[in-house]
Amino acid sequence: MKKLILTAVSAAFLFAACGVAPAKTKLTFWHAMADPKDKVLTGLISEFEKQNPDIKIVPQYVGNYDVLLQKLMASAGAGNPPDLAQVYENWTTRFREEKVILPVSDWLTKEPDFKKDLADIYPVFIKNNSYENKIWTFPFNKSIYVYYYNQTLFKKEGLEAPKTIAEFLNVCAKMTKRDQSGKTIRYGFGFRANIDVFAIFLYMNKGRFFNEAETKVMFNDEAGLETMQFIIDLVNKYKVAYYTKDYLDNDFTAGRMGSFFSTNPHRSYLEPQLSFSLGVAPLPSGKIKAAPIAGTNIAVFSKKNSTREREAACWKFIKWISNTENNVKWAIGTSYLPIRKSAAASPAMLEHLKKKPLDLVGIEELKTAVTDPRVKCWQEVRMYIGEALEKALLGKSTSREALDEAAKKVDLLLTK
Repeated sequence: MKKLILTAVSAAFLFAACGVAPAKTKLTFWHAMADPKDKVLTGLISEFEKQNPDIKIVPQYVGNYDVLLQKLMASAGAGNPPDLAQVYENWTTRFREEKVILPVSDWLTKEPDFKKDLADIYPVFIKNNSYENKIWTFPFNKSIYVYYYNQTLFKKEGLEAPKTIAEFLNVCAKMTKRDQSGKTIRYGFGFRANIDVFAIFLYMNKGRFFNEAETKVMFNDEAGLETMQFIIDLVNKYKVAYYTKDYLDNDFTAGRMGSFFSTNPHRSYLEPQLSFSLGVAPLPSGKIKAAPIAGTNIAVFSKKNSTREREAACWKFIKWISNTENNVKWAIGTSYLPIRKSAAASPAMLEHLKKKPLDLVGIEELKTAVTDPRVKCWQEVRMYIGEALEKALLGKSTSREALDEAAKKVDLLLTK
């Protein structure tokens, strides 16, 4: 026995003397961060690995969010998910029910200053990641919808960014231009015919998609009907807006459209294409002021042969990449929102905002932020409401008929 112990000790010293490194904990991280945001992510991961040589993070870009969800569902079903991945809140609902993710609060609450840490994160992010008093996922690349407008044209027309829906309609009318034949050569507003534009106007109209328990549809009530009809009227009655299924960048950069809604990081893609000054403003207010949050969170997936070392390494990475210093680097590098109050108030961020004051718009909108539902069928809800909007725009259904039809489909999904 003594010989065995001495042999083992000798071997340990021999490995150390020869410079053989101990085995690393290897973690896979599936994400949908395309260029140039993936460069910021991989840069941060390299920094983490230098500071934590015992952990190897393998980032894998798997495509857009639809592809990411499909791959996560397939891999989780097969019992071979990644260690970490970006997830939306409604995905969390699904994965939580299927017991394939682990709540991050299991580690967070063991941190000595966890209450202080939680207080530093904007409440809207904590709330949306929490289920039954447990935080299941951690906020990561969060964004918020803002109002983009052609500032050069606005100044030429003597206009300012609208603060109310009444002002918005007035601005759209003044920005819309027609040639001598009556053909519209510039619209005041453009939007993609999907749920996003409906959601933005619905929230500011004090509307909701579901009841508090998210067990019953509400988007076809009077607030929903008013919202749908307003969007239809922008196109067909006032004739100051147009819609498309594609992105709006080309028409906006070409001056064929004066304004549109999108998330605050969209600016990083838009600005390099512009030949005019870009304006960014908060969304106009309706019955209330509301700005929808977008973006994903990081989840830790459970594994059959998981170890405490693996799970601790997952948490160590989440904790590191979300600390104040790195959250500032992430926010500045990608234009996503800081998730921490300390990051938003840090000297580095304040210096950045002096150079790029438009980034402050999204941060200030966090005061009126609202979040989408977390029902696991949210992907289908998005599709059904998008279809309803398109039918109403094309005159194939009235606003009420289109919303009622979508509501019946969604209520059926909620019972499954």
